[in-house]
Amino acid sequence: MIGGLLKTIRPHQWVKNLFVMAPMFFHKDVFVTSAEGVPALNLIVTGRAAIATMVFCLLAGAVYTINDLVDVEADRVHPVKRNRPIASGRVPQNVARAMAAALVVVSLGVGWFIDPLFAAVALVYFVENIAYSFKLKKVAFLDVGLIALGFVLRVIAGGYATHVHVSGYMLGCTALLALFLGFGKRRHELAAENAGKQRAALEAYGPRSLNI
Repeated sequence: MIGGLLKTIRPHQWVKNLFVMAPMFFHKDVFVTSAEGVPALNLIVTGRAAIATMVFCLLAGAVYTINDLVDVEADRVHPVKRNRPIASGRVPQNVARAMAAALVVVSLGVGWFIDPLFAAVALVYFVENIAYSFKLKKVAFLDVGLIALGFVLRVIAGGYATHVHVSGYMLGCTALLALFLGFGKRRHELAAENAGKQRAALEAYGPRSLNI
């Protein structure tokens, strides 16, 4: 069951949360010089950024778990998703609910100690992802916009965690990059057979709308 719980929170998807660490490199003291004159990372700044990143990873794990709980009946009739730990019964639903609640409480609690503003952004990120998972992922164009917003929130949170001012230019670049990747993924999904059945929002997309 432990292995099933780990699979449910999808650690392989956490790489996206590295965006939380991006503002760290704009901190005026991110690099320090040792007594021997060797440059090194400031452990305080780096540590705050690393903990902030882990907070977002735990929140993402909670979102994935809640999403699997909501979709458990649909997953059980899917040829591939039926093998997911919750759908297959490997992880009991009550255990999954308890884990999701614990992840949210722990992550937001740690976030509060890092910085209250960081915790507030993390909470917005969590609520946005829950809204996306429950309904908004089925709305064309809004689904990609919310994915881009998630990356922007990561960068904003990283700025609060490391006490770095995040410029509008950095936020704009982050949003544009996320939109580019998001629409590129949708265009790739449209090429798949039965695309509309795999993702509801794809029914509203078409070759002309994604001709970018």
